[in-house]
Amino acid sequence: MRRQILFNSVLVMFLTLSFSCGNSTSPVVHVIEEGAWTGALLGEAITFTVEESQVKNLQLTFIYWGLNLPADTVIWTPDDAEITSNEFHMSDTLTRGYYSYSMNINGTFDPPSEISGMFGTMGAFDSLGAHLTTSDSLSWSGNHD
Repeated sequence: MRRQILFNSVLVMFLTLSFSCGNSTSPVVHVIEEGAWTGALLGEAITFTVEESQVKNLQLTFIYWGLNLPADTVIWTPDDAEITSNEFHMSDTLTRGYYSYSMNINGTFDPPSEISGMFGTMGAFDSLGAHLTTSDSLSWSGNHD
């Protein structure tokens, strides 16, 4: 009797493993499309290239202004960034004349051809004792061309 119970238990385990292994499917691997990408931030274009797991040649235009901050347009071109786990992150700073700026941009790819992320920035104007600042945090999205 014990032998029969042991045999049945082993048989049930074997059948269970056989059915679970035979029905599994491999996960689908989505590859991020290489080449030109375009997005938008407040109506301005964000352009970049994906090549060899990197975001390269990112360019975006941002117009800084505040209640008292003189308007200034900055064209951001940060250094290239690695794509890790379908995400990238870039930051940059710029000082010219009385203006100083910093920016951070990140993106999460939804392979193969969509992306969304956040752009954060601070701007300051210092002249003749005046210290005026502005900051923004905005979402953006784009896709492979």
